[in-house]
Amino acid sequence: MSSQVRVKSKSGRIYVYEVDSFWNKEKKKPDSHRRCIGHIDEATGDLVPNRPKAKNGSVSKSEKPSSVFSVEGIGNYALIDKAAKETGLLECLKECFPVEWPYIMTCCQYLCGCDQPLCHAEGWFAHNVCYLGSSLPSAHISELLSSLGPDRQREFFRLWIRQNQAKEYFALDITSVSSYSELIGSVKSGYSHDQDPLPQINLLMIIDEKSQLPICFLPLAGKIKDVKALKSTIEDQQLIESRQLSVMMDKEFFFEANLDALYESKMRFAIGVPFSSGIAKEAIEKHRDSIENHQNMITVMDCEVYAATELQKWNNHRLYVHVYFDSEKAAGERMTFHKKLCRVYEQLVHGEPVEDEQFRDEYFIVTQTPVRGIKVKYNEEAIDRHLKRNVGWFILVSNFIKDSVEALTVYREKDSVEKSFDDLKNQLDMKKLRVHSKQAMNGRIFLQFLSLIVTAWIRRKLSEAKWTEGYSYSQIMDEIGELKQVTDFGKRKNKNLVLTTTKLQDQIIELFELSEPYA
Repeated sequence: MSSQVRVKSKSGRIYVYEVDSFWNKEKKKPDSHRRCIGHIDEATGDLVPNRPKAKNGSVSKSEKPSSVFSVEGIGNYALIDKAAKETGLLECLKECFPVEWPYIMTCCQYLCGCDQPLCHAEGWFAHNVCYLGSSLPSAHISELLSSLGPDRQREFFRLWIRQNQAKEYFALDITSVSSYSELIGSVKSGYSHDQDPLPQINLLMIIDEKSQLPICFLPLAGKIKDVKALKSTIEDQQLIESRQLSVMMDKEFFFEANLDALYESKMRFAIGVPFSSGIAKEAIEKHRDSIENHQNMITVMDCEVYAATELQKWNNHRLYVHVYFDSEKAAGERMTFHKKLCRVYEQLVHGEPVEDEQFRDEYFIVTQTPVRGIKVKYNEEAIDRHLKRNVGWFILVSNFIKDSVEALTVYREKDSVEKSFDDLKNQLDMKKLRVHSKQAMNGRIFLQFLSLIVTAWIRRKLSEAKWTEGYSYSQIMDEIGELKQVTDFGKRKNKNLVLTTTKLQDQIIELFELSEPYA
């Protein structure tokens, strides 16, 4: 059995030895033969093979090397391949894209393992083991993007949804993605969460809460928060029946017209309620003095909170109102709020620029006279109202979840949507679309969606193992991306050897159960 060992000399140079292990019959114990095959280049980290020696033992300049070595990254491929197989993504792609799937997965490898634009991928492909087995020029990537049309994407979504149809809850949300092109019809000017002045396209993302895997995405024309419009968009795609969706939505979806539309469409829902709503005000006032009772304490995701649930009517429909109070969170929020009050007060008194003008207008009374100058007073009524109504409280309404523990659990799992959008923009190079046609844009978003499936699976495994407390996703991908494979083309059969692994690489290999030849 062959392996490689690195040895650092006194001069600091690192030599690489090929070690062949065997059983020595004469000595009756394990033994090995060791042969130096080269050294590590300090600048590049690549293996520099030894030059062949002449028969007299001197280095020959005329003879050609007996072996040709290639050093490529293998770790990125190993991890992405594991994720694609475990999720069923690879199987779905092979069925829907029998010709293009190696090209698609090669692009996904790059997007998951490198935070650079896809147009810079050609050089990366040349130095890493990929599904395609060869480099992928930028021109071919452009052709690939244009070939992944909406009809072909829908076929994939149908197969992918069918594979995940046993799941119970789905979460949905909307985000905006900026584009450098003003020539694409669906790209419009409008408000962006990222405060980006570029034109944008809006995306509706549907994610399975239990597996935290993306189910499908739908491009939207304009910033839509109307449930009827969302329902219409979903049904137009004929991918998921609206009554199959148990949707978890954020506070910005809560208003009367949306609740009426949700009941009318017979969709199951759980929605956060803003403090400005009458439902929230009444619920907090009703439970303010009685919520902190041992009988109301529940545990959700290792966090203890107080909870109460009551059944109300909404236009003759059942509506469960779940009221939560987190005393620890309230203490922290009070401290943060008071510190901000003091900071803004000092800024006002000394005539300095105020960091938050809306905060100033709401919680301070500022007067100025020619004689006394600036006079600053706290708006005690507004401060008291904020502390009583907002700090530590959370209100959630649902038309089908009766239990307060279950309601808060599935709502908090909704964070997978926000994490996915964050990954989409920050980890997977989609903060700004660098395409100039509608066909390429659709294909580009589709590649991002597929990469997001892989990223979500990796994140979930890291979270389950509690690795997220010590390592970020980027650190894990960078570390496993440094795992190198040396191919010796001088052998009769090309021989692949994985360079010595670091301790963290060994831990990653063990966590994700990566098989040979990666380990």
